[in-house]
Amino acid sequence: MSTIAETSTCLHCAHEIEYIEADGQGAWYDSSNRTACMDGEQPHAPEPLCGSCQDYGLIEIRHASTDGLIGHRPCGDPTCSDRREKEAKRAAEKHTGEMVIGSEEFGPQVCAQCGWGGYTPVPGLHTQGRPVYVCTATGCGHRADVSTFEMGEGERLAVHDDRLYLVRPYNGAPF
Repeated sequence: MSTIAETSTCLHCAHEIEYIEADGQGAWYDSSNRTACMDGEQPHAPEPLCGSCQDYGLIEIRHASTDGLIGHRPCGDPTCSDRREKEAKRAAEKHTGEMVIGSEEFGPQVCAQCGWGGYTPVPGLHTQGRPVYVCTATGCGHRADVSTFEMGEGERLAVHDDRLYLVRPYNGAPF
């Protein structure tokens, strides 16, 4: 779960709203914990912060003579740059965060080469009867087998949602 709270003002009702995310799904809520504006007709929506790109983060590049869309470039507005950095931090936190399932704690294995990607099994590729794992980061491609990962007492490797985790007993507070 993300620890970074994003707040804004609702475009429709002008209430202060906060983006709350859980299990990959999120919505804008006001202080009364409602996802819809007071009239109940429409969900809360944040006001656009950037007048250049209307918060899409991209500026359209159009052909000078035909006005046809020929590409995009990242918006250079400081507000958008800050938002991109926060989103990257939120994604990295989500990507490398530990999770608890039942009585076990799952810690993701981070790539030893690039330091960011995780590992996923390579379909059909085995070494000494054990699966081979490849880094998920674009352009990395680092491969590792089970013998690469150090495991302590009571720990094991497991794949969950196509990602390799080091699993150990969880002794924390129950949720």
